[in-house]
Amino acid sequence: MTTQHELWARPLAALLFVCAALSAGMLRQAAAADFKPPDMQGFSLHDQRDADGDGDGVNETHIMHYLNQSGDSIVSMTTKGSLWAWSLDTSDNDSGTVNYVIRDSDCDGTFDEVYSLDDEFHLPDCLK
Repeated sequence: MTTQHELWARPLAALLFVCAALSAGMLRQAAAADFKPPDMQGFSLHDQRDADGDGDGVNETHIMHYLNQSGDSIVSMTTKGSLWAWSLDTSDNDSGTVNYVIRDSDCDGTFDEVYSLDDEFHLPDCLK
């Protein structure tokens, strides 16, 4: 006979694994996913600069950094006129579900990958 605890053990363990993987940035969404850029309402341009997005020593990526009154941060990354990444970092929350980076992996205009802020991500191959 199966106890109530045993009925919930596997699904709960699977759910905990998925939650841990998401917060650690281990899961990537691709192809069918369509992530939306962060809402820019209340944000103002704070800084902009060029940076190296692919590790080759050339600053080919234009980075625009926006802040709001609460200290939340949004960053956009553009190379060769193509916007390929957005990030959101909220000042009062460390959660991977609230703070994230989205990336357009194939330059089709759809943000199809999501990363945690601690994950490493680079310029898509289509912009190299």
